Amino acid sequence: MTKTNIPAVDVQDHDGSTKGLYLGGTLVTALPGEIDKCDMGYQLVIANGAITIKNGIVRLAKTDAGAMAITLANPVATTDDYKTLVIINFQAQANTVEATGGSYGGGGAGENVATFTNTIGNTLSLMAYQGLWYIIGKVGVAVA
Repeated sequence: MTKTNIPAVDVQDHDGSTKGLYLGGTLVTALPGEIDKCDMGYQLVIANGAITIKNGIVRLAKTDAGAMAITLANPVATTDDYKTLVIINFQAQANTVEATGGSYGGGGAGENVATFTNTIGNTLSLMAYQGLWYIIGKVGVAVA
């Protein structure tokens, strides 16, 4: 099979239901915004600081003793909707992840800091929607 290198393809009439881009004879039903949200990232956090990705896996693994204080900025409404983060504790420390600029799910004061118990493998799963992070799952994490 000969491969062709094409720098760009613009399928202007793609509507995701009756016409547009086909791959292997099958119409791609996802629209551009949906495909963009499939881009998963990875971030390793080894010191106090910020989570910078909006979609993917975040690994908390400080290289020396002591817990980390991590911040997480709010997602952008509409642009980041339905993106997900899975934050995993890879050290036996009570790391914290603070939702800056608001709280988790708009819960108000007292619901903006997630504290991991000092157990490796504890996990916080979040989904972005309309400018807030919503908790969709957690193991060994308290939110206050």
